[in-house]
Amino acid sequence: MSSEISQKQKQELVKLLTTISRQCELEALGIVTTEGLHLAFFVQAGDPDLLSAISAAVIATGEMVTSRMAHGELETMLIRGEMGFTILASAGEHILIGASKEIHAIGLTLNTIRDNAEPLTKILGT
Repeated sequence: MSSEISQKQKQELVKLLTTISRQCELEALGIVTTEGLHLAFFVQAGDPDLLSAISAAVIATGEMVTSRMAHGELETMLIRGEMGFTILASAGEHILIGASKEIHAIGLTLNTIRDNAEPLTKILGT
C-alpha cells in the first residue's frame, strides 16, 4: 500500500481533522496507516512516528482478539489510563487516533472518532 495521497485527499483530510478538533479537545489527533506511517498527525507532546507505530501494533493486536473471539470486524479500541485515554478507530487500511487527558470527555471523543472513521475510509478509498 502506498502512503501517497492526492491534493484533493489532503484537503478533505484537513477538513475532517478540523471537524474532529472542533467537536472535542484532543492532545493528539492523527491518521496513520495500518503499517504505522502517519499521513496527518497533530500531537502536543510525544513523537508522531512512535505514536503511529504503537497505534498500528495495538490495532493489529485488537484485530487478532476480535477475530479469535468471533466478535466481527474491529471498529474502535479504547485505552484508558489514570490520567488520560487514547481511542483508535479502524478505517480500512488506516487508523484514526484521538487522545486526551480530559477523562470527562471520553464519551464525546469516542463517538466523534467512531463517527468519523467511515468518512476517513471514503476519503482515502480503502
